[in-house]
Amino acid sequence: MRKIILSSSLSLILFLTFVIPSIAQSEKQTYTRAYDLNFSMLPDSMRLYPWTENAAYIGHGIALGRKDSTRILFSKNYIKGSIPLTNKLRTEFTQRILLPNNRLKDGVVGFECKGKGLKRVSMLLEAIDEKERVLASETLTFLPEKIVKSFSKRINLSDAASLNIRINALGEENKEAYIAFARLIVTLDNKPIDDYPVRILEPIKVGNSLDYIQEDKYKGFDLTQINETKGKKIIALGESMHGNSDINSFTFRLIGEAIEKQNCRLVLLEHNIENSLYYNRYVQDESFVIDSSLVKELQEKEFLDKVRAYNRGKDNHEKVRVFGMDYPWSKTQHVSSSLYLFDFITDMNKTVRVPEVDRLAVLIVNERLTEAIAYLTQHRTKISKVLNNDELICLEHLLRLDLNEINTSEVDRMIRRDSVMALNARFLINKFASERDKMVFIYAHAGHVNPISTFPAVPCAPMGSYIKKEYGNDYCPLFITTEGGNASGVNKDWKRGKTRMDKAPKNSLEHYLNALTDCSIYFPLTPSFDRLTLTRYMGYWDVPHKFYPSNLYQKFNGVFFVKHDDQKNVLSHEISFEEGTKRTIEKMNRRKEILKEIESKLNANSPANRSRKVAHKKIFRRK
Repeated sequence: MRKIILSSSLSLILFLTFVIPSIAQSEKQTYTRAYDLNFSMLPDSMRLYPWTENAAYIGHGIALGRKDSTRILFSKNYIKGSIPLTNKLRTEFTQRILLPNNRLKDGVVGFECKGKGLKRVSMLLEAIDEKERVLASETLTFLPEKIVKSFSKRINLSDAASLNIRINALGEENKEAYIAFARLIVTLDNKPIDDYPVRILEPIKVGNSLDYIQEDKYKGFDLTQINETKGKKIIALGESMHGNSDINSFTFRLIGEAIEKQNCRLVLLEHNIENSLYYNRYVQDESFVIDSSLVKELQEKEFLDKVRAYNRGKDNHEKVRVFGMDYPWSKTQHVSSSLYLFDFITDMNKTVRVPEVDRLAVLIVNERLTEAIAYLTQHRTKISKVLNNDELICLEHLLRLDLNEINTSEVDRMIRRDSVMALNARFLINKFASERDKMVFIYAHAGHVNPISTFPAVPCAPMGSYIKKEYGNDYCPLFITTEGGNASGVNKDWKRGKTRMDKAPKNSLEHYLNALTDCSIYFPLTPSFDRLTLTRYMGYWDVPHKFYPSNLYQKFNGVFFVKHDDQKNVLSHEISFEEGTKRTIEKMNRRKEILKEIESKLNANSPANRSRKVAHKKIFRRK
């Protein structure tokens, strides 16, 4: 039931909310149409930017059309019993409007809506400048009625380049609820917003002044030529999209170069730590065979093989570690830190079968985490016969982290994701690369590694902001993008697959760089880039709109542009939703079988059982 409802809800949201074809030139463009201020949530050739739904709330409401006196209104709804594990409506939509100019004084936003069963609705307004700094912020909290009414708030727009609008609705617990969106009425300096011309970002105009370094066709990049990375301890490579083979190949070549020549000793990837324990075991242990299903990208497997070869014959302190720094932000009956740890521990123990390791696995999978931490401390010597020191260090950290997060809702887990990623990264750096001369490379999405903003993804402080605060100028985030190829994402049917990238818009950074060069390049971000630039952003969801305004100068120290090559574009095998579901069910059933087998064996060897067996034997002898 949940699959059907979530699929239909997400299909409607992704299809109606994000479809943005190119702008038609035959009609006059208006702000209302360009930013869908009437909440039509329908495909429109005049639409510049869609409303984006906070991904943390997807699955906490159903998108439906709701009849009003003059038209059908877009609405989000909670219907009792329709969505398992959800007992109230939760939804949030964001729109960021490029203002016509930065000479405005103030603005008023009126939100027309209606609703029922709601605890509260809030509208957050933020005035944001070209540097993506929040200059002013205003919040209006109200309770809609069953008929459409308007609720408005004024905000100071002095020096603002953008107006960010975030509408959040929270329903009463165990009560059917809805919020219907009618329209936004925006005035700027007492004039309707549609009286102003719609601002379109200008194409890049750097000309011959762009100072860049070309990648050598045979030798790759010489990192010593990049001034921005010199003397830095942590280099964070932020990709503009996931699963692009051009970017993956390029990035892993770059990290391999740093391992060979710049003493990189720790690589952190955008995977949860629990599953990355397999990666680190693989690069450390020549005898370990990794399950091919655990490594989805061919380029990643090739990289792990190279690290493994590099580590061969080296002392422990010279070896390179490879970990993830993410955590399972979704917690279900088949996804959680405890389940992943149980899988890893039992996999490592399936040959040796140390009883203490089995007992620890049972405590973890049953989420008896306080007992598991104490048991790990008490039996560490015997457990170390199966788990190496790296794994024991991470295991204790993960148990304490999961204990702290155990009662956190799925919504809050996703909102806190970047802060936990930073906590994990800091922990791993301190444990495995604390020495000043050991370099660390982080490879994750650009939305995570930059220190400024996660826009247009889940609104929160990005991982990079925490790392920058901790390590200061020792942290160097770099942006990696490309013009073509494929990217991976989850579509409206909940199927993860590869999507062919459309040509970049003519006013985008990617279009400019693709026309500039016939090879991959690097260039530092100078003050001439200290403004909003249209650039690619594709996260977890595969949505049609993939370009957004961003101030790269504030977010990154430099840019790698990877030249797309169709001949070298290698597609990874993407399984269907049906096949993924089948594998998940098989894994859940196998996990239950393993747990049952372990518990049966532990019970048979328990002191009470052994005592009963001894007593039975004595009685048998007397007879």
